Amino acid sequence: MMPGPMKSRHSEHPKLFDKLSKAIDRNPDDTFLHLGYRLGFQPKSRSLLLWVFQGKKLITRFEQFGIHALGLHRQGLPNSELDPEHRRFAQHLLRFAGLNASEGYFSIPNRHVGFFLSKLSRFAQVEFSETGQAVRFSDHPLLPIAQLEEKSPTEIHLVARFQDLETERQFDFSNVVVFPGRRAWAFVDKTFFQVKQTVLTSLLEDFDPQGNLVLTGQEAADFIQDYLPQLSRKPEVVLPEGFTLPEVLQAPPQVEYEISEDAGAEKLILHIYFSYLGHRVPPYQSDADALIPLEKEGKTTLIRRDLAFEEDILKQYREQGFRRVGPARFESGGAPAMDFISGNQPQGAQSLQRFKLLGELGTAQVRAKALGGGMDWLDLDLQFEVGESMIPYETIQGLLARGEKYLQVPGQGFIRLRVEELKDLEDKFSELEGSFTDNGRLRIAPFHALYLNETLKVDWSFRNEIEEMLNTLKETRQIPTQELPAELTSILREYQHHGFNWMHFLHRHRFNGILADDMGLGKTIQALAYLQDLKDRQGFKPSLVLAPTSVVFNWAAEAEKFTPRLKALVFTGPLRKKLIPELKQADLVLTSYAIFRRDVELLTAQSWRTVVLDEAQNIKNYRSKTALLVKGLQTEQRWALTGTPLENRLSELWSIFDFLMPGFLGNYPHFKRKYQQPIEAEQSSVHLERLRRRIYPFVLRRLKSEVANELPPKTEVTQYCEMTHDQQKLYHEMLATCRQQVFAEVERRGLERSHLSILTALLRLRQICCHPELLGPSFQKKEVSSGKMEAFQDLVEEVLSEGHRVLVFSQFVEMLTLLRTWLEKEKIAYEYLDGRTRKREERIKRFNSSPDIPIFLVSLRAGGTGLNLTGADYVIHFDPWWNPAVQDQATDRVHRIGQTKHVFSYKLITKDTVEEKILMLQERKRELAKGLLSSDSALGKKLTREDLEYLFS
Repeated sequence: MMPGPMKSRHSEHPKLFDKLSKAIDRNPDDTFLHLGYRLGFQPKSRSLLLWVFQGKKLITRFEQFGIHALGLHRQGLPNSELDPEHRRFAQHLLRFAGLNASEGYFSIPNRHVGFFLSKLSRFAQVEFSETGQAVRFSDHPLLPIAQLEEKSPTEIHLVARFQDLETERQFDFSNVVVFPGRRAWAFVDKTFFQVKQTVLTSLLEDFDPQGNLVLTGQEAADFIQDYLPQLSRKPEVVLPEGFTLPEVLQAPPQVEYEISEDAGAEKLILHIYFSYLGHRVPPYQSDADALIPLEKEGKTTLIRRDLAFEEDILKQYREQGFRRVGPARFESGGAPAMDFISGNQPQGAQSLQRFKLLGELGTAQVRAKALGGGMDWLDLDLQFEVGESMIPYETIQGLLARGEKYLQVPGQGFIRLRVEELKDLEDKFSELEGSFTDNGRLRIAPFHALYLNETLKVDWSFRNEIEEMLNTLKETRQIPTQELPAELTSILREYQHHGFNWMHFLHRHRFNGILADDMGLGKTIQALAYLQDLKDRQGFKPSLVLAPTSVVFNWAAEAEKFTPRLKALVFTGPLRKKLIPELKQADLVLTSYAIFRRDVELLTAQSWRTVVLDEAQNIKNYRSKTALLVKGLQTEQRWALTGTPLENRLSELWSIFDFLMPGFLGNYPHFKRKYQQPIEAEQSSVHLERLRRRIYPFVLRRLKSEVANELPPKTEVTQYCEMTHDQQKLYHEMLATCRQQVFAEVERRGLERSHLSILTALLRLRQICCHPELLGPSFQKKEVSSGKMEAFQDLVEEVLSEGHRVLVFSQFVEMLTLLRTWLEKEKIAYEYLDGRTRKREERIKRFNSSPDIPIFLVSLRAGGTGLNLTGADYVIHFDPWWNPAVQDQATDRVHRIGQTKHVFSYKLITKDTVEEKILMLQERKRELAKGLLSSDSALGKKLTREDLEYLFS
């Protein structure tokens, strides 16, 4: 077969070429297999149903011909016996058609029918399934014809039909089954025709079964603009006689509105219009409104409206609460109407009466006046000034409680409430834990006066004494000087006298406070001077001091030394029951927290002049039994003494204040939400400063560097220690195990519920850093040496050789035992103290008075407070504690009033371990306390997932 002539005949005689192609396809000498096909229709979906045969055998699976569903992109296997055209056709069936296995046919969707008919027209064996007659495929196409019928300028009505281009015979659209698509086909008169491609072809699927296509609105506008100019020049489109194309104009619309009100019905009315080239129309109501017809000099002009723009405008008004009640009329009322006026301030709003915006109401309009009250309470009159009227605070509070945002002024308009500002004010008032009296006044405790004065501008003219007190509290150095008891005049230092004055000032105004001076600055003597002066001025009445067991006797010694006129009773020990009759006869009852818990009924039944909690961090856990019980003590005055009012979390500070002045910082959930969460979790410097300003009048804190210039210098040294080889190997093995266990636990239970596992893992690592033997008997047998132990031994030998004396702290009693063993082996004299030690005072006196005892081993928990060990001038912290304040307290056992030597404090830190990383966390806790108890704004935060990654890396 010669390709050249065939190509020429194809171009000149297409019909001849088609017939010749079919003849070749039926060539009896052809060695390929040919399939047969039967067609049917599915009336509703107009899908094509296709049965495939090989001879008389129905085919639904083509694997036997090398055609697989998973290999559709292949053209069949090389050894396939099926004709290539049939093979490709079968692949298309697998790809696009659906198989009905029970009926044995393929269902070809309407959108793909044209494509398959183009393929089937080339096959010889194609029959109708019902009649068995051969399917006829016309070798010439049908031409779609459409007639335009004029209905209205804004509506398009087309009527379609078909024409056989060879016979010129025409067919009604209703008699033709159309298969649209890129290759459109039509079935009519038992024959399949290809549809000639024209501008109408793509529209065929839009015509209804009768051949009608009606377009309105946007579709009509698109058709008039995009299709009609082309169609009007085509012979297959029949136009009405004398038809002229309308001009379509587009222009950006202008929005116009008119505002009014129906005061009786409490409705705000808005009329909205859109103007196109000066033609004013109400907002569209349906898509049919897309065109505006204009007749001028017998010519039709259409203005195309921007319905998307109009919809955006209407949507804005709907979202603002307007409801359409007419072609151009929209109505709103209540808060949405006032939102609209206050947010948009539209023209014409000034003429309104009910919906006129008069202004805003916030804290600037609050008028607060302090009225009568008693020593323990204060009445506050709260109102809002609105023009010449005064609105009670309760009225605005009620509006906020109902979620309202406006105050309606009858006959004048409305006032917008500054809701967030007013809610913030209400939140601040909630901290006062006050209550409203029957006459609408807010009754609060006087200790809230300073906070109130910083929140609002208060008229104190009826309570001058409070105003004077507030002015004094703004600067504690202006506190009036109080004459000291005669025996203490020459003993108290200037800053201690100021502390004495401060305590009296708070007492005079029935306030309580925290004396939070640095360790070693003499908090005890300041409190004793205050108690002595109270007795001198007010006569006899017992006071109670609660302190750790180790500190009780220190109080007794200090009272005997500095205030001998105070009759002090030490109420401790197993024989204390005999002292019960003396409780009401003593000026000062000294007992421990442990004894207090045992004898709580006895001690809470008695009325005290003053209760002093020394080392008040003992009630830092507000849920603890001690914290709950001390609040039941009957007393005129309450004091807390502590060098560390804040050790770890802000809840500790709240707990102390809840003892001193219940309600001062609100209840704990409020405090947690208002202060603790923002400061600890979110690191908010704003909330930190706000809390600092709340508490500073009631907390007196002086640092040694500020007031005790006569103290010798203190040098702090961090000495890093290298692990031994075996110790380092053990540490990394334990680190890997702990990391896996901890993060698995955190993943399973969450960070909050995994703290015990985290602390246990950290404990093991820290024990290895100190000495592997701390892990227990099995590790003691391994005899792994400790690099820190070796460094400690070298340091101690050097310090002792220079004649210094050393105080050694460790939180691990087992570590102290190892140190004792070494000291005994080296025949070095030492003293020892931990929580089980009896007669602590004797050991302290023996060390301070015996220069031949160079070392004092102390458990950090047992000896961090209440000790005076100025006999030493070196402090060694064998292992770091989480809270630096605890370590600082321990160092201050040496660096305190009475010390004359330069003090050196050593921290032994095992390098490249969790100990080194603890130093970073220590600084966070140190900065939190510093930021709260001074003017700084440093922050602390909880242990986070990032902290864990850091600690266990």
